[in-house]
Formats: sequence, C-alpha cells, structure tokens
Amino acid sequence: MKTFLTLLAAIASLSAYTLVGVHALKCAICPSSLRGILEGTKCASHTSEVNTYCVYNRNIDPLIAKSCRYGPNGSLLTQFSDPSCPTKVAMTSTDCPTC
Repeated sequence: MKTFLTLLAAIASLSAYTLVGVHALKCAICPSSLRGILEGTKCASHTSEVNTYCVYNRNIDPLIAKSCRYGPNGSLLTQFSDPSCPTKVAMTSTDCPTC
C-alpha cells in the first residue's frame, strides 16, 4: 500500500509539472515569410525568459539567412534581428520546439 501511494504521488507530481511547466510556456508566432523568404526553422530557448528564434533561408544559403528574435512578450529584440522583422508578433503555447 505504501508503494502504491508513493507511485500515485509521483504520477500526480509529474502530471502537475506537465500541466504547469509545458503548457504554460509561450513563444512567439514567427512570421510565415520575411522579404519573400519562407520560414526555415523556429525554436525557443527555455531559460528564465523564453526567446523565440525565427530563421529564414537557412537551408538554401546560410550566408544570406535572415533571422528575427523575439522576447518573452512577442516584442522584437532588434539588436539580434533583421531590420525588416515585424516589431511585435502574437504568442502561442503550442509549437515551441527547444533550440
């Protein structure tokens, strides 16, 4: 019985972690294209602040790849981004792959 209660507590703990930890994560919705170049990759850093990286044309020619980097509220981090990136984008709690 003690083992069963320990197992039940562990499952409940992991379930709560999944609900709060994973589903609460929000990342930026990358623009579908930038200067006519379709989005290549998207990933989110899962540190204390979630930053989203949107990369365009990476697989075709890495030397001319463009990127947009967004902070945890969807605002553009201009020092790391192409000047043609939108300054603000919507956020989502789905499709936030880890970098």
